[in-house]
Amino acid sequence: MLKSLSFLGLVSLASSTAFASQVEYTQADSSPATKVCAVAAEQGFSAARKEAASLGLFISRFSPSIKCNGEDIREFAKASQRIQRQEKKVELVAEKSDVATGLCIDAVRHGVNHLRLSNQQVRNLRCNDMPVKQFVKEFRNAAI
Repeated sequence: MLKSLSFLGLVSLASSTAFASQVEYTQADSSPATKVCAVAAEQGFSAARKEAASLGLFISRFSPSIKCNGEDIREFAKASQRIQRQEKKVELVAEKSDVATGLCIDAVRHGVNHLRLSNQQVRNLRCNDMPVKQFVKEFRNAAI
C-alpha cells in the first residue's frame, strides 16, 4: 500500500526569543497519512510508526509505504530532523547574576558532571523552568 500526499510546507519564522528561527509544519488535510507525516516531521520516524499504528496504518521499516511531500517517510523524517537541528541557533544570555544562573551556564559550557554538585542538588537545579539535564541537552550547542 503506497500512499502519496503533499501536505507540509516549511516556513522559517524570525523570532526574537530564544530561537533565531523555527521550522513550522502545516497540514494540507486531516487524513491519517497526513497526520503520520506531521509526526514524522516533528518527532521522527519511530514516533510516526507509533502514530500510524494507533490510526490503523502500517509503516514498514524497509519498503516504501507512505510518501510525504513525494518522499519516502523514512527519508522525509530524517531530513526534517536535520532541518530542525540546523535551525536551532541559540544564544544564551544570563539575565540574573545569581548562583543558580551561573551553574546553568556552566552546565551548558562544560556539562552537568563538571558542576561538582551532589546528585540531589543536580536533580533540584532548574534552568528556565526545566531540569538542568534537559536544559543542557537542549542548549548544549548554544553560543554563550
